Formats: sequence, structure tokens, C-alpha cells
Amino acid sequence: MRILGRMSEASVFRRRTGPEQDFSTTLAAALKDAARGGVRFSAGGSDLEWERFNSHPFEEREEGRRDALLAFESDPVRERHPGKPDGVSRFAYFLDGVQTTEEIGRIGTVPVVMTTVAAAIVHRRDGRLRKLDVAGVPALMRALILPHDAHDPGARALYAAAESRGFPVPRSDAEAVASGAESVLLDSTQHEPHIDPADYSALKQRAYQRASSLRAAMEVALLERWAEMETGEDWIAVDGQLPVPTPNAVGLIKNARRLFFGGEEARMLLDLEAGRRTTAFVPPWRAERAKAGRAEEERASWYVRLWPSSAASEGADATSGLVRLEMDVPYSEQSATFDEVSRWLLAERAPLAKPDFRWASMIYPIHYVEKILKPTVHGGRRTRLRLEREISDLRT
Repeated sequence: MRILGRMSEASVFRRRTGPEQDFSTTLAAALKDAARGGVRFSAGGSDLEWERFNSHPFEEREEGRRDALLAFESDPVRERHPGKPDGVSRFAYFLDGVQTTEEIGRIGTVPVVMTTVAAAIVHRRDGRLRKLDVAGVPALMRALILPHDAHDPGARALYAAAESRGFPVPRSDAEAVASGAESVLLDSTQHEPHIDPADYSALKQRAYQRASSLRAAMEVALLERWAEMETGEDWIAVDGQLPVPTPNAVGLIKNARRLFFGGEEARMLLDLEAGRRTTAFVPPWRAERAKAGRAEEERASWYVRLWPSSAASEGADATSGLVRLEMDVPYSEQSATFDEVSRWLLAERAPLAKPDFRWASMIYPIHYVEKILKPTVHGGRRTRLRLEREISDLRT
């Protein structure tokens, strides 16, 4: 493969991930190198986060299909009272990640994209939340993202210039995180080489997806390190789907706009009372993967309503206040386990995750993780403005 060929010696990758040069300075130098080689840039960009590509790599991408849904506890799936929460929650760790992804310019129809990603685990002890130090996982990473395999000469020239200036080129997002590099060069078309280089919107979407994949790799690395720690009987709540099988871990999907039910089941879900849950099921794509023999994909999932939809922020709909939970399938006492985990989640309703507009479907500790991470990635916007000025200067 192309990247394997360039990086066949592991020492090459290690040598490039020594003391990191400043991201914007190194990228500015690569832009000038490419311009001297004849590449013509267009200034101006956009914030890809505002374009809402919604491409977290672990989010469901298939429409719910009733014939592929496996019910765990009852068929059809129905409403269930998990019991009254007693204020006790065994969730003591909370994991989330954030990113900023921005276009800083164009080479014809090819967007030049940079991203800053960060992720963290927060530990709650004696009622206080503190960021957990996790060795072996960088706190923050920046990446230049270009469609090398889209076969656009200008994009390839900038890609080569950035690589020559010392940007590491990892073979995977997991390798990028494991390397400890603070800045990397990513190919947005590495897994989709046949994309049209003239399809500007599709190239931006692929860049955003690659940025999300890098962030997800950081989250996976943190979760795997957490699983190796001595945490006793404590559990971890992960924002989003559970990416890898992990005992004592639950994924919390706060966006419940894609439903897996039809007919009466869908009406039951939208009318679910606060403090109630649905019986557990396997989402369609999980069931299909499990049927194909991928045991690591076997997960149980169910919905819990934290708050009535009427209590949510202005503009909310009937799915507001719903959270979908996901965890490894327990070997025994399945219903009792689902009930207990649901009660822990209901116990997390106070304090409220305000002023976040998603507060009705969000627990405060996850909101706290986002709150401490967002300032660390906002520096990427200052970098974007500097690089946009650099590109403007190249045109004069």
C-alpha cells in the first residue's frame, strides 16, 4: 500500500514524532513550498462543525428495520419501570471528546482542512469531578487533512510538502494516537480512494469524517487504558456509542432522533414517561454483525427518558429527554442489570447540564468533560485565521 511503502521502517515514524514543531508554523512553510511549486490556493474557509455532517464513526448509519431487531426481554419491545432511583449511582468515571474542524482554503475544488481534537476521562470522588491523568494518550492532537488518493495534483503536492516538512503520516488513527505525536497528516480518502476530486461537498464531508475518526481513536485509547486500571466496582459512562467491548462501561447516546421501532413500538417510545425505560433490544446493524460472527459487536441497547419532552429547551421535539444506552450483554440477570443501570442514570439527573441546550438528554458529568475540553481546542480557530492570512498572502 502507498502509506505502508513510505513508512515501512518504524524508525522513520518515530524519528518524525520527536519534539513537535508548532503546527501552524510548519503548515505555513508547507503551504509556501507548495505555492513555489506552482500550486494555486484560494483563501477563505468555513467551520465544518457548523455544517453538521454528523459523522461520528460509531453512530448508527442504517435506518431501523424491524425485521432485523432482536428483542432481549419482550417482543414487542415495551415500556418498563426500572424502579425508583435511590440517589445512588456507580458511575464514577465519565469519558467524552471534542473537536474543531475547519477549512482554511482550497486548491481548486479540494478543501484544505485542519482539525484539533481532544478527549478526557473525569473521575468523580467525594462528590468532586477531576480530570484523570492517563499515560500514553495525548491530551490534544492537530491534523492537516487532505484527499491524497483523490488524485488531484495540487492536493498531492501540498501533501508531499507537508510530509517533507515533518508531519508524521500514520497508517491508522490508532497509530497516530499511540505515537504520541501532537500533529499529523491524514489522508481523507485513505479508505475511499475513488471519490471525485471535483466533488467539493463530498471532500469536505470525508475530511470531517476523518477528523471524527481521529477523535474517536483517542476516546477508544482512553477507554482501553481505563479498562486496565484498578477501578473496583466503579463504572464508566461514555458519551456516544460504546466503541469497544468493556466491562462496567455504558455508552450514552443523547441524540435519539433515529428510532429503531415502527408502529405501536414507536408510539410507545415517544410517549415514554420520565423515569421509565424500554425493554432491551439489539439495534439492526449490531444484530447483523453478531449474526456474521463478530461477537465483539454483541450489545444490548435500550432507551431511558430522563425528562418529559415538554421540559426541554425551545425547539425540542418528542425525542428530547430520551437517552439510548448501550452495554455489553450481561451473562445473567439481564433485566435486573438493565433496571439497575437505568436507576444509576436517573440518579444523575441532578445537577442539570445547563446551559447546554441538550441538557434534557445529557448528564452533568459529561457536560463537565465537554466544558473543560472546549477551551483546549478553540486555539485551533486562531490557527485557522493565521493560516487563512498566509494563504491570502500567497495570492498577492
